[in-house]
Amino acid sequence: MPRLHALVLSAAALALAGGRATAQEGGHPTLFTASASIAGGSELGLDHGKPGLGEAEVAAGLESADLGLRGELAATLGFAPDSHVALRPGIRYRLPGMPIQLRAALDAADSRGHGFRWRWLLVGVATELRVTSLMGLYAELDTGAPLNADAGLPLLFRAGASFRF
Repeated sequence: MPRLHALVLSAAALALAGGRATAQEGGHPTLFTASASIAGGSELGLDHGKPGLGEAEVAAGLESADLGLRGELAATLGFAPDSHVALRPGIRYRLPGMPIQLRAALDAADSRGHGFRWRWLLVGVATELRVTSLMGLYAELDTGAPLNADAGLPLLFRAGASFRF
């Protein structure tokens, strides 16, 4: 458990420090980002418990506008299959000239009463519609790989709003 906290905090600190250093050195412009979304789906391949998934996620990150890379840390409040919380350090890459993003994140959660531990390696694809230069709407499909024996294969559909400052 202490190693998990240290890893999550280290990933967040590296993402923040890297973005801040780039902006201070006069390199690529760095944007602060925030997003909020609701997701629903299923956890496939389980031989125990309910497979349904439901959650609300908020994320904050730093994005290099020129490179299209964003380091982010997300927190979720799950309401299915049970109430739980999760932390997701991750990275996004925006494809040049396209409204498409690729996402990779580690998920650590306390779901199913097993304590706080790594649950999934998530990968996803999102599309975003910029409403203004500040706000956008997005839809995302996430899947991944289970990282412990009690987790199934995640399949989540997410929709939400994103903000860039």
